Amino acid sequence: MKVFKNSWNVVLLLCAVVFSGALSSCSDDENLSDLTGFLSFGFSDEALKDYEFTIGDNGIITNQIALPYGFDASSLTPVFSSVPMSSVYVGDAQQTSGSAAMDFSSEVVYKVVAENGTNQVSYTVVVNVAKDITAWSNLAPDAKFPDYTSLVGFKIGEKYFVMGGKKGASGIGGHTYGIHSSTDGTEFSAVNTNIFKEYGMGLGAAAVKHGNKQLLIGGYTPSDYEVWGETGNGYGINTVWSSEDGETWTKVNEGASDEQKFTARTNASVANLNGDLYLTGGYSVGFGAPQGAMNDVWKSTDGGATWSTLDAQFGEDFVARADSKLIVYKDELYLIGGRTKFPYNYFNEIYKSADGISWTKVDVAAPFAARASFSCFVYNDRMYVLAGLGNKEVTEGETTTSVDVFYNDLWVSEDGGVNWTEMKTGALPEGFAARYGQAIVVDGNTIHIFGGNGQDAEGSAKVYTDAWKGTLN
Repeated sequence: MKVFKNSWNVVLLLCAVVFSGALSSCSDDENLSDLTGFLSFGFSDEALKDYEFTIGDNGIITNQIALPYGFDASSLTPVFSSVPMSSVYVGDAQQTSGSAAMDFSSEVVYKVVAENGTNQVSYTVVVNVAKDITAWSNLAPDAKFPDYTSLVGFKIGEKYFVMGGKKGASGIGGHTYGIHSSTDGTEFSAVNTNIFKEYGMGLGAAAVKHGNKQLLIGGYTPSDYEVWGETGNGYGINTVWSSEDGETWTKVNEGASDEQKFTARTNASVANLNGDLYLTGGYSVGFGAPQGAMNDVWKSTDGGATWSTLDAQFGEDFVARADSKLIVYKDELYLIGGRTKFPYNYFNEIYKSADGISWTKVDVAAPFAARASFSCFVYNDRMYVLAGLGNKEVTEGETTTSVDVFYNDLWVSEDGGVNWTEMKTGALPEGFAARYGQAIVVDGNTIHIFGGNGQDAEGSAKVYTDAWKGTLN
């Protein structure tokens, strides 16, 4: 249970009570106190233990962070404290803190009456329940992880992790990379691990859970440590790393032959379907930079130790892509969005498959804008698409150019990706800048968003290090 106590108001009010008591001790019993008001207010219910109720100057008592959509507020037990010798009423019924549950599904008006029976203050208690599917809060404008341009997020135990890097200049260096962790998703600190001395930076790595292990798959590094230290052009990666704590990492496919490893790549899509791992798409890497997009599909039945290529059939219209998302929805794989390599062509297509071999294009009736490097997840039989990067053509005179478009929207589908609705109420909050390449962690009905790439007001590139938390319903 959390209750609100405004320190200054409480101190002044209590000082007034003490002073009043000192004076009244010298008077007769008819000199009753005229002080009144709540000092604190909250609820004893377990479901509300992490929600703070504030007493506003306007007499409104409410929770700033909304309770989940659909929360039943019809039987809650209020706990409160008021000025000594004052009495608390709802209507004509006197109230005792913590004594009985009440219906707070609509506003409840309290009246706190002073000892003298004349002075009184009214309060309106509003239990704030989300009106729609999400409720958001900004945990930190700067969550203290570096300004990585490539970022993935995951959770192990009670810790949140972000892993990523930022490329320096070929032949010069200046690369940054690392893993950072946080117990609350608000402030991160560096994890002491030597994974990067072999892994390189792992830019564009894919993160996926397999049992109780967190896997990092593929990516590329602009640094060939054995030859060039931190100034090399780099290479693609087809290694799979595993950890149970985020600090100690083991190369899962250490003993695999070249034929048992997927082709090295970055920005691939990976999903876990009933314990089997599937990997598709991404960019091949050459001369330290991503090259052409890929359209193959690989499968691992042993947690990423060995891989075999599948004879995937997408259809004649399918174009190789990267920066797409592969998710699992009702025991089927769904491949959503993505883009080709330069010149970029963005997609909002959706393909689905039960086995990674036979793919069917979903007949999307109401699509979101084509995009890549977005976030996509499933919760409560709904698919979500969040933020991302796209483009549009702008014509000035006789010249037409393609410009980047950064999104800060949130779309939801309840029918397997056929129809999509942009969420308005409960959408991404005001202050959440349009971005792509953000890291997300979905844990039960809670989603955390970390960082990403966008533009500042002048149109220059900007890397975010903020942290946001949303409640899904």
